[in-house]
Amino acid sequence: MDLPAYRRRLLIIYNPTAGRRKRARLEAYLDLLEEAGCAVEYRPTTRRGDAEAFANDALAERYDAVVAAGGDGTIAEVANGLPKAGAAPLGIFPLGTANVLAAEIGLPLKPEAVMEAVLHGPDRAIYPGFVESGGMIRLFTIMAGVGFDAHVVADLPPKLKRALGKGAYVIESMRQLVRWPGRQYRLDIDGQNFEACSAIIAKGHFYAGRFICCPDARLDAPDFQICLLRMPGKIGVLRASVAMTLGFLPRLPEITLLRGKSVKITGIAGDPVQADGDIAGHLPASITVGAEPLRLIMPR
Repeated sequence: MDLPAYRRRLLIIYNPTAGRRKRARLEAYLDLLEEAGCAVEYRPTTRRGDAEAFANDALAERYDAVVAAGGDGTIAEVANGLPKAGAAPLGIFPLGTANVLAAEIGLPLKPEAVMEAVLHGPDRAIYPGFVESGGMIRLFTIMAGVGFDAHVVADLPPKLKRALGKGAYVIESMRQLVRWPGRQYRLDIDGQNFEACSAIIAKGHFYAGRFICCPDARLDAPDFQICLLRMPGKIGVLRASVAMTLGFLPRLPEITLLRGKSVKITGIAGDPVQADGDIAGHLPASITVGAEPLRLIMPR
């Protein structure tokens, strides 16, 4: 396969409210771009929706790549503005807490390796997912979920996340577990009905870092792998959490793994739906695979 041309004209989209350490990592990336002689336009976001709008506007500017500098949520926001014919490929500067998409494509976190991928790596077609809820549609690249993990994401204080990173999720998970009443959801998966206490609808096999939830989920597949947790209450959450940490979640008897392209979820009205670590909507919700692929820059 021929290697792509050297990408010289880049749009970098970044959330300036990120912490100082992430800002320092971004500056390391920008220094390397300057050394490489690239023409870079840098657009900081000021409110929700900016990243999507900037990416959408980039269609007319003919950039060689649009780069999302941030975590999986920021990447998804930028990607929301890109899945259309003629859009520039999406590159990533991984600056997030878990960096699940970077792990999924095998992108190292060292600035030099990231720069090599963005400037020289091939772009591949991936099929994102979409959450439709309350008349709004949000794209995701890795996974969506309802149940315990969505409540953790919904209630996690942003200041705690900025201060502690992954540790904030551990603390919030413990808080949720203490008061977790259990939930029951109904899922229509390609016309077949199922019930679950929590569900992950996955495009990638990694979850919350490098834990494996859906081992056969793939970014380039035009469907999802779906993980249903059927054991209710705190015991079910504890068993699933320990099994995931130890690497054998899919082997638990209360776990069901399915494939599908369309998932309709009902349950307690208003319950949160998370996608790529951000709240993407509330029940009832529909989750579908995109009909058109997104071009994502991969490491060589």
